[in-house]
Formats: sequence, C-alpha cells, structure tokens
Amino acid sequence: MVVSELIKWIKTVQLDAEIYFYRTRSGMELDILLETEAGFIGMEIKSRQTVVNKDIRAINGIASSLGSRWLGGIVIYRGNEIKQISEPEIWAIPSRRLFQAPCRS
Repeated sequence: MVVSELIKWIKTVQLDAEIYFYRTRSGMELDILLETEAGFIGMEIKSRQTVVNKDIRAINGIASSLGSRWLGGIVIYRGNEIKQISEPEIWAIPSRRLFQAPCRS
C-alpha cells in the first residue's frame, strides 16, 4: 500500500523521481530508494508499532555510501509518533500520517 500510494503521489504532483528497491550482494535491503534531482531518500516500511535499531541499519549503510547525495531517511511504521530516530536525518513516521492531507484553515 505504501509503495502504491507513493507512486500515485509522485505522478499526481509530477515529481521527477525514480523509485527503486535496493539490495546489495551481501543481502542488505532497503524497501524504497527514491532518487530525485536533489538526491536520494531511503525508506523502510515496517508493520509493527515500534521502531527498533535494526530498522535503520540499511538506511545508515546507504546514507554513508551516498555521501552528499543523501537527503534523509524515513521508517514508515504503525506507531503514533513522528520523531527523529537517528542521524543523518532519519525519521520515524506513522503510515497513516504519510499521505495525510494538510489541514486548511
């Protein structure tokens, strides 16, 4: 669901971006690697309500290899809190908040 919603959002806003599944020969995997003109964003999708250290292992590995092309990472999970969980710019975001429309006043 997250991947299909992300693809729909990219097409709707006409963002010049490519989406990849990333896997190394050693078996490190990242659910989504989003490439834009500005750089790369890594995303892990978890079905549990908490984020644990191993959830960001692949994001950290890819971030260090991309250097200045790295923009940040997101762990999408079923919890309730948006919070920064690590550097460089790795955030936990509840799945229900990811595509939520902003409130208008």
